[in-house]
Amino acid sequence: MIFRQVVHLVFVIACTAGVSFGQQAGTTAEDVPAAATPLPPRGMPGGSPLVGRIAAGDVSGDLGTKPVPPDPATMALLDAIDAQSVSLRDFTARVRMDTYDDLADETEKRFGRVYLVMPPPVGPESGPTSHRRAAIVFERSVEPSGRARERLEHFVLVDGILSDYDHEAKRVVRRRVVDPGARRDPLRLGEGPIPLPIGQRKADILKYFEVTPAPPIPPRVFKDPEGVVGLHLVPRQGSEMADAGKITGIDLWVGKTNHLPIAVELHERDGDRTSVRFFDPSINAGVDDEGRRWLEAPEVDPTVWRIESK
Repeated sequence: MIFRQVVHLVFVIACTAGVSFGQQAGTTAEDVPAAATPLPPRGMPGGSPLVGRIAAGDVSGDLGTKPVPPDPATMALLDAIDAQSVSLRDFTARVRMDTYDDLADETEKRFGRVYLVMPPPVGPESGPTSHRRAAIVFERSVEPSGRARERLEHFVLVDGILSDYDHEAKRVVRRRVVDPGARRDPLRLGEGPIPLPIGQRKADILKYFEVTPAPPIPPRVFKDPEGVVGLHLVPRQGSEMADAGKITGIDLWVGKTNHLPIAVELHERDGDRTSVRFFDPSINAGVDDEGRRWLEAPEVDPTVWRIESK
C-alpha cells in the first residue's frame, strides 16, 4: 500500500470516541514517535497527494435494512464510547502508522501527531455550517530496510478542503471534499470520504457498519493485550466506503476502562493493511499553540511552491 494513497485512511482511523455532526479518543524505543519538529516558517508547508483508497467490501446487509443488534458486550462498548463522545471538544495524540505491503511482505513506519478540534454546537439558524478540523503531521519514517529518514509531511482538513503539503517537493495539493455550506460532514462514518471513528455516535456506527467484537490486538501493534477491548467494523452495502470496494474490515481497539484509543487497523481486499498506534491520547485537554498552527492551512508563495487544486 502506497503511503500517499492511505493518508485518507489515517483520518479514518485517527481515534475512537465520537460525536454526531453538529455536536460536541509496555512500549519500546521503536514504538514511540519522535518529538515533533519545529514548525517551518508560516506559509512554508509540505505534504503529498492524497489519493483516497477509502473503500470496503465483503459486506452483508445494506442501508435499507435494519441492522442486526450486536451482542450485549459489544453494545455496552458502543454505549461507553457514545457517552464519552457527547462532550468531546478536542483530541490529540502521538501516532505511529505502519503500512504493510502484502505482495512485497514489507512494512514502512511513520511517526507523528494527530489533532482534532470540534466546532461549537450549531442550530438551524446559526449561519454557515461549521465542520471539524483535523490534521496529521509526520516528522520521520523508517523504511522497510530499517533506514530512518527525517521528512515533514502535513495534511489538514479545514472548511471542507483537504490540503496536502510536501515540504521537500515544495508542492501543495488542495482537494474540496464537501461543498461550501453543505451539512454533509466529510469526517462522519459512512457519509464522507474521510470518516473518523472519533467524532461519531453509536447510531451512525450501527447504521454504516456491521459491528462485532474485534480479535485480540496483535503483538506487532501493541505488546500488552490486557485491558484492551475492541470492535470489528465491516462497511454495510450502500455506504460510501462499501461502494469503493477496497476495505474488508476495520479493527478498533480501546482501553477497557477509559475507552481511549489504543490502535486501529484497516484490512484491504488485496491483503495490504494499515495500522495506527496512538500514544498519550488526550481528550478535552486543549490543543497547544503548535497544534493549532498545524490545524491551519496556510497560503504558500506561488513563486516557490507548486500549487494544485483538485
